[in-house]
Amino acid sequence: MDGQSWVNQLVCATAALGGVACAAVLARRAQRVAKARGHLQALLNASAGTDARIVITGASSGIGQELAHQMLRHPSVTLLLGCRDKKRTEEKFRKQQHRTKVHRLDLLDPDSVQAFADEAHLFLKEGQPGLRMLVNNAGVMRPPASGKGDVTWQTNFLGPFLLTELLARLRSKEQSEPVRVVQVSSRLEKRSELNAEMLESIGRGEVGDHAYADSKRALMLWTSTRAQSLAFKGGLYCHCATPGMVDTELGRYSVSPWLWPLTKPLRMLLLRSPAEGAIAVAAAGLRPQATTCFGRYMDGEAQLEDLVLSRMGEKSLAVALVKWASKATALEQRADGYDR
Repeated sequence: MDGQSWVNQLVCATAALGGVACAAVLARRAQRVAKARGHLQALLNASAGTDARIVITGASSGIGQELAHQMLRHPSVTLLLGCRDKKRTEEKFRKQQHRTKVHRLDLLDPDSVQAFADEAHLFLKEGQPGLRMLVNNAGVMRPPASGKGDVTWQTNFLGPFLLTELLARLRSKEQSEPVRVVQVSSRLEKRSELNAEMLESIGRGEVGDHAYADSKRALMLWTSTRAQSLAFKGGLYCHCATPGMVDTELGRYSVSPWLWPLTKPLRMLLLRSPAEGAIAVAAAGLRPQATTCFGRYMDGEAQLEDLVLSRMGEKSLAVALVKWASKATALEQRADGYDR
């Protein structure tokens, strides 16, 4: 055997082994996806009732899109989807349009958030008895280079804050079925250095280098201090959930545009699939205990924290955060009938 033939055979053997390894990775991923989707259907079967009404923000891609499609597999489910690009989202759910309502929602525009809160309130109070749930899923890790830094804060915290607080006030005026609320957070909040002094800087658009972690920590601090009142006065049982590190487009602006597509094989190998991220989020609201407690931080059905108790040491920061967010969104004026 000459040297060139040996090299050719080695290359062929290496490629074959690589193909086998790749096939094994894809097979394991497919098994995980099927398991996650099956578990989601089992939870829906146990909680949906005759008329399940679910509101999801950010359902045009990633976890939100996967969650919406899997929810629609259950015959009792009707969805209200909040997305910036209404036409694009309607096209993605065209085959299920008879059970899907898409409403424009721009989390950077408080007026748009208020209009969506009104729409969500009407949607959740109508229909027959059954599951009622809001998933604040829309999120930004890092905005495009042309975007402002406060896009992350508006999308990850201030938008969900205003939507949830307005919905609670609308619901407090009339008796209706409890709503399970899932705020999509992240374990990266542990990297946050958020403090009271930073809030004014953030209000000026000076968000610092950890805007994603800071905004996700803010989401959890708000939940820790407001969960009890939202449950007792507005019938909103709020929980936070981490989907884990998921293979979505969330991190696409964290690397060069030309490099992002090349990371796909590595992401498939190391990260959760959107289906696994979706069940990790959905289970926090679908589990039976979701309306017998509030303020839990979940990864699927595994409780990571009781935020009300574990974040008690940050109570003063949480209270300051709520005051700051209320002012930044003009919450009280909007709740009192602000004329848009």
